[in-house]
Amino acid sequence: MHNQLAPIPDSPPVPLYDGLRATADEYLALADDDFRYELIDGVILMSPSPLPLHQRVAFEIAYQLEAFLRQRPIGMVVPEVDVKLSDKLVYRPELVFVRQDNLKRIAPRITFTPDVVVEVISPASRGRDTRTKFDDYQRVGVAEYWLIDPQNEATTFYRLEGDRYVDASPPAGQEAFESRAVEGFSLDLVALRRAFHAFGS
Repeated sequence: MHNQLAPIPDSPPVPLYDGLRATADEYLALADDDFRYELIDGVILMSPSPLPLHQRVAFEIAYQLEAFLRQRPIGMVVPEVDVKLSDKLVYRPELVFVRQDNLKRIAPRITFTPDVVVEVISPASRGRDTRTKFDDYQRVGVAEYWLIDPQNEATTFYRLEGDRYVDASPPAGQEAFESRAVEGFSLDLVALRRAFHAFGS
């Protein structure tokens, strides 16, 4: 009897671009290798895949925004899209809101400052979301930065006043956040908090 050779297992995929230096245009021209990245200060950094709770929370916010915008089409909410903020900076927020008069500038990518950015914090992204991205979004002039923290069941809403962010979060116990950047929109915080417990956590 001839010995049969065991099949050689396929090697697990590895991120091809993590740690490489690139300009924003070089980064955006890369072939997809099925990993998630962002470009920070000219360095490509891999982002971990989001957990189910993370995605459920992002979906709840997107659902509320989309329902409002279908009734009042003053812009568009776009999930998980590369946003070029400078020649060395490309982020991929959970959600962005772009006003109607800026939609024609998406050709085919967002290469300008969106009006609202939503980031959902994961344990691996906490420092980047609360410090690095906070500073960058403030510097480029994002009108509102919504920072959602399912792990700590917290929501913080920053609004640009002049060239600085101020904390515009509603008082404890208030059931909605009134956005100025999405004129007329109120984010239902009760529904959002329910999403924090979508999987019994």
